[in-house]
Amino acid sequence: MNRYLLHNLSNNHNEVEAFHYVDDTFQSKKQFHIDDISKYISSDSEIFYFIPSSKISSIKIDATKNDTDETIRARLLSDMDDFIVNDISENEIFIHRNPKLDLAIVINKSYLISLTKKLRSTGSKIFIYPEHMLSFLKDEASIFQIADRIIFSLSAGEGFSQNELNLDDYVNLLKQERKNFLPKLYTNNSTLVKNFKDSEIKDISLETLHLLFIKEHSFLPNLYRSGFHLDYWIKRYQINKLDLALAIAATSLLVIYPISSTFLNNSYADEYKNETISIFKKINPNIKRVVNPRRQIDEILNSYNLEQASNLTISGLDSIKRLDIPEITKLYMDINKSEAQLTLSGLGSNQYQFLINLLPQANLNLITEDVKTSNGKVSGLITIGLSD
Repeated sequence: MNRYLLHNLSNNHNEVEAFHYVDDTFQSKKQFHIDDISKYISSDSEIFYFIPSSKISSIKIDATKNDTDETIRARLLSDMDDFIVNDISENEIFIHRNPKLDLAIVINKSYLISLTKKLRSTGSKIFIYPEHMLSFLKDEASIFQIADRIIFSLSAGEGFSQNELNLDDYVNLLKQERKNFLPKLYTNNSTLVKNFKDSEIKDISLETLHLLFIKEHSFLPNLYRSGFHLDYWIKRYQINKLDLALAIAATSLLVIYPISSTFLNNSYADEYKNETISIFKKINPNIKRVVNPRRQIDEILNSYNLEQASNLTISGLDSIKRLDIPEITKLYMDINKSEAQLTLSGLGSNQYQFLINLLPQANLNLITEDVKTSNGKVSGLITIGLSD
């Protein structure tokens, strides 16, 4: 996994230094303008961006388990004038609560939106943390330095950063407010050594803090808020134009299919109904509609005077003509044998079955059958004759 841990070179957040790791191995570091970040970081990566702690306000939360985030947020807003200079509406408030850390973080909305937009241009998985959290994981009360910033981590998760020019003033203020503050020093800064004489000084590299952070950051407050951003997700999952077109087509199909399916089913039902009526009309022109097919077939059969048909001059064979079925294209009668040969061309299978079932009623039987069925239509030759 490619991981990039980014720090500002100065309080101007446009210039960054990126530390590149592959899994737990340091690879390189590079400096660039954040607007060019997509040139250096690909979508198969993780980005850990550390916001200078001077750009946020971090406040320890004193709350019970019954307090909701909204209750805590309302309480903060009522006290906001004590630590927020600009308009409250211009800030985003993050409430972070878990068994290890209860913290509220206030950050300027415009700054955060601008930053996350630039990070999304990479398509990478994004994490945004206050910079003092980097040493907080090593020792909760600690001080270290990056570029021109001296970064303070306090025991409850609060933190701040200050440049070296104003360091004396900030340390004096900090010692007044937190008399028992005894941090671990990860820097040999002379001002800090002088003011925190009883503190332990440790020589720890930034890379060591990075690797510890990668392993244990999960309980810390991530200031990145995900959402649906089409350009970001296209780049994150490397979706090309074809994939996008297929996805749109699949989504459209999910919407269109139920509508078209209903329409086709209704169309097929109407077609079946019309074909059924057509078959009955060919058998009996007086049929207006089909309601109960079995009963209506019985009525049609009963309407034929079979006794009269048996008295025809050729012993009932002539009754076949009375059916008036246009698909019987040729009828050849052999009077001597009392047989008839019918040539069928595209007769509906239902009509054909009806014709065969009608033969015994007319005192006729099927002698030979040489037919083929295709697409529900019957064509060929059949020979019928008088029953014995």
